[in-house]
Amino acid sequence: MRPARLRRCHASSALALASLASLVLLAACERRAAPPGGGAAGTEQQAPPPAPAASATAPAAAVEYLEEVTGGADRNEALPLVIAIHGLGDRPESFAGLLSGADFKVRLVVPRGLAPYGGGYSWFPLQQALASDDVGQGILRAAAALAAAIERVAAERPTRGKAIVTGFSQGGALTFALALHHPRVVGAAFPMGGWVPPAVLPGAGAAAPALVALHGEDDRRVPIGPTRDAIAALDARGLRARLASYPGVGHTVSGEMRRDLLQLIRDAAAEMR
Repeated sequence: MRPARLRRCHASSALALASLASLVLLAACERRAAPPGGGAAGTEQQAPPPAPAASATAPAAAVEYLEEVTGGADRNEALPLVIAIHGLGDRPESFAGLLSGADFKVRLVVPRGLAPYGGGYSWFPLQQALASDDVGQGILRAAAALAAAIERVAAERPTRGKAIVTGFSQGGALTFALALHHPRVVGAAFPMGGWVPPAVLPGAGAAAPALVALHGEDDRRVPIGPTRDAIAALDARGLRARLASYPGVGHTVSGEMRRDLLQLIRDAAAEMR
């Protein structure tokens, strides 16, 4: 991929920028995505002490992001748009490696979390349980900001079809929310290690795009059970939703999961017109 440049896209939604509490809920740190070689994830981020949460009426945030092209594409040609959303404590510069070396042509946009967290960034507060209404509302606010950013990037860049969205953990939760609440900008969604709070699930409608959730069966931070239940609920509503589970995999992106993700993105990109 070509050298990255950090860009800025102004979102239209007000966001609560808050630091995250330690996890009974999500352990306050997440494993990074597997390196391009396909091995297990790297070392975990250390959790900093919590800082006061910002007001929910804070000014609209600027969504900054890295932009790359893969497969030898030219930046000026019309390309499928892939949005890759990092997890808690990570940053775009490292999460972009998820698609490093991809041999198919896409425009990869990796947005940066909205609040500093340790050596990286976070997207929404996790000061309550994963399924709490507060967490759900934080996910919805961040997803609204991302949807506005996606819409603007797609308008400013030559783009084929709607965005293909993926993300890990916090990014996985946001991938679910974008697919269920903002189908106008999402053509396919592949959340990894994500979850769907009750506040997010009611937004699911018939217009939601095809969704494949990838999740480790031994994930203790974001247990697979509630995600399995959410997929079943979406399937019962007639949505194209399924779960790919990975035995022996915890809260990380394994080599097998990454290979499956790349194939899913390749197939979805081929369908974008």
